[in-house]
Amino acid sequence: MNLLAQIEALVYISANQGITIQKLAELTNVPVAAIRENVKKLQSTYEKRNGALVIVRHGELIQIATKPEFDKLLQSFTETNEPLLSKPALEVLTIVAYRQPITRIQLDQLRGVNSAVSLRNLQSYSLITVSGHADEPGNPAQYATTDQFLQAFGLQSLADLPAIRAKPQPVSGDLFHPKQLNKGAKTSE
Repeated sequence: MNLLAQIEALVYISANQGITIQKLAELTNVPVAAIRENVKKLQSTYEKRNGALVIVRHGELIQIATKPEFDKLLQSFTETNEPLLSKPALEVLTIVAYRQPITRIQLDQLRGVNSAVSLRNLQSYSLITVSGHADEPGNPAQYATTDQFLQAFGLQSLADLPAIRAKPQPVSGDLFHPKQLNKGAKTSE
């Protein structure tokens, strides 16, 4: 069988989930380097077709998708604009994406609320995973994003995340200079 056709069939059958380069190598019994090379060829073939579909790579995850110019057409067909993630889950996901690896305790401290439910939900969608354990008392789990996260947000890698600019916060009073004491006033030390 033609390797390019095998890869195309596996990418197609994996649908929205996509398939990793490692899994393609295992299923075709071909080295990872050859899979990477053939994925590039497949991407080029789809680009030359000038059709509605493209082969997209998100980190190590490969999937077949529609081109962005078809979004409105497809959206009108599906008519489902309900968000899959709650605002707290999106907040947790954003923090994990920018601060990974991060523990639940660190998340809770940043947010000021318990993040356990959001972490479980994000794990159930395979957007985050336990990437290791912190070298501190109790060895708490550390969370990081997955290739599914990259896929869901249309990113090739974490380097594609938009830069975050800190908003200047208004400051009241003069924080840098001590108040001047009234002339002749005595202070206690």
